[in-house]
Amino acid sequence: MEAVDLAIKYQSRGVVAVDLYGDPSHGEVSLFRAAFAKAKHHGLKLTLHFAEVPSSSVEEELMTLLSYKPERLGHVIHVPESIKEEIAARKLGLELCLSCNVHAKLISGGFADHHFGYWRDKCCPLILCTDDVGVFCSSLSNEYLLAAEHFNLDRGNLVKICGTAIEAIFGDEREKKRLRESLSAFSRGATI
Repeated sequence: MEAVDLAIKYQSRGVVAVDLYGDPSHGEVSLFRAAFAKAKHHGLKLTLHFAEVPSSSVEEELMTLLSYKPERLGHVIHVPESIKEEIAARKLGLELCLSCNVHAKLISGGFADHHFGYWRDKCCPLILCTDDVGVFCSSLSNEYLLAAEHFNLDRGNLVKICGTAIEAIFGDEREKKRLRESLSAFSRGATI
């Protein structure tokens, strides 16, 4: 609850959301119900590390996490099919970290086997992310390069992914408009 109280305290300084992360194999996620309810009550958005490892991918636990009404989910690796359908129906933003998931061996195989391939054709905004840049040595630009190389994405595909990601940011409409205009200029080849 302390983290949520701090987030509420510093909303005027730009704090817009809270995140649940940590060792997903330890602890009971229902312990966070009151904290997330308080965060939501105060207008904070919610993102959750979700199904990052098999031990945290039990359907009951995942449904508990979804009951907190998150706007975004991180990793979404070991997700049962019924939960995938629920995520797609809610059109939740998905924070995908290709390098982290491959190098930490959170998925089987390499980049081409990453679940980005599954989610890219669903209705969910995809947010390519870095995770532990100092450990995995992959910048955000490199994550986009990896997605392009391993999933045969062209410039238009990448611009579309960026566009849907803008809709999932925790910024206000003014910030989204600014980003849309910047992306539009980029897609036309203008200098930003």
